[in-house]
Amino acid sequence: VVVSNGAGYDAWATKSLDPQTASVSAAETVGASEGDNPHLWFSKDARNGMATELADAFSRILPDKKDDFQKRLDQWQEREQQLEDSMDAFRQAHPDATYAATESVAYYLLSDLGFEDLTPEGYAQASANESEPAPADLQQFQELIESQGVDLLVNNVQQGGDAANMITGTAGRADVPVFDVSEQMPEEFDDPTDWIASLVETISGLLPAGAPSDADDASAGTDEGQTGSVDQQDAADGDTAAPSNEGQQDPGR
Repeated sequence: VVVSNGAGYDAWATKSLDPQTASVSAAETVGASEGDNPHLWFSKDARNGMATELADAFSRILPDKKDDFQKRLDQWQEREQQLEDSMDAFRQAHPDATYAATESVAYYLLSDLGFEDLTPEGYAQASANESEPAPADLQQFQELIESQGVDLLVNNVQQGGDAANMITGTAGRADVPVFDVSEQMPEEFDDPTDWIASLVETISGLLPAGAPSDADDASAGTDEGQTGSVDQQDAADGDTAAPSNEGQQDPGR
């Protein structure tokens, strides 16, 4: 079984496969094509689709172990559900969250968390094309940050440059939180589920707690007020499979 990301990210990985080799592509699983944002391991739809596709592929190759593969899939889905529950809690606590990004690496993660992307269009297009943004686009981005027009700045630490450094510097002076993220999973994590659960926890810590719900208001009583809070659930350790995240740079959003 060869696991690939697809969408132009790692085209080299599937060029010379043996006819007997099973190919499982994240892009094919979710219907993404070249030109779409290829960072699919950040997408809950892609993760769930790949887990199911892999279990099916393994079961076809080793049918006697189908029950074992199904058991492992069930275990993975339980962990993934814990992660998605924490993402749902974040969306409820921050229904109007906004962000801008120096590069679109975490587009799917921020979308799953309910963020609205306010990255200036000209800057985003230049980043997608791996070109320098026009001065006017860079100025527009800086003005957005300086006015605190977004709740969060997302910064791809593997895609540095003068423009990105200027934007993150502006965020620091404007007290806009910066969420640093990489394309590759850091070595301290056992698997992508642990990694993404940690990223969700980090983002939650960067934004202030949301307002209390109606139920919280009712239970708080009339004498004392209390701020709303949301418990973030951490994913437990375990095995999972994810598309490769090494290869070409991001060809587009």
